[in-house]
Amino acid sequence: MDLVKKHRWDVSLDQAKKIQEKLSKHVIKEDDFKELQRIGGVGVAFGEDGEIAVTVVVFSFPQLEFLEKIIKKGFSNFAYKPGFFAFSVSPLIISCLKKIENIDLLIFPGRGIFHPRGLGMATHLGVLFDLPTVACSKTPLLGGFKEPEKVKGSFSFIEKKGGRVGAVLRSKDNTNPIFVTPGHKISSESTVNIILKCCTRFRFPEPLRQARILAKRSV
Repeated sequence: MDLVKKHRWDVSLDQAKKIQEKLSKHVIKEDDFKELQRIGGVGVAFGEDGEIAVTVVVFSFPQLEFLEKIIKKGFSNFAYKPGFFAFSVSPLIISCLKKIENIDLLIFPGRGIFHPRGLGMATHLGVLFDLPTVACSKTPLLGGFKEPEKVKGSFSFIEKKGGRVGAVLRSKDNTNPIFVTPGHKISSESTVNIILKCCTRFRFPEPLRQARILAKRSV
């Protein structure tokens, strides 16, 4: 896979903010994809010495059969700051994605369009690769939300000025919900639908869950 947009990663915090503001103008917040056959998950883990392990695991869809995995390890020149996680780990993610021929949609940990500048990591990389992306987290998105019913498949959309920015989703019966948000080239409605189809007997979507396990084992 190749980048369609590029920028430097060794930048100041102020420069990073300006990059986010510029790229946010290119975000597509509606469905813009064909049939999904290959879905990837991104895993990120940190070692005690600061080394970062990034993994991309690819599954068939909707069968969810394992297809391939890529692992990259290294160190970041950009210290972690809330709202700027992409600048710490994206160079390694990009290295992984360049080794993969094709992905139809990619699931990231963290945030998508529900971000102070509308450009969480899923959205950021989605714009750079012109790729449909979504984000999934166990941490509540900023602001209030309506708790969905305790049954798998129940959800409530999260609204913000300008429209829907994600959803609170019950991905497993009687388990804490997960928080999903569109990244790029996908709607909130389709984000919920696809994430649910990727959740088997676990709380998190299988591509993301497996990528996270692999990343943790790699540090």
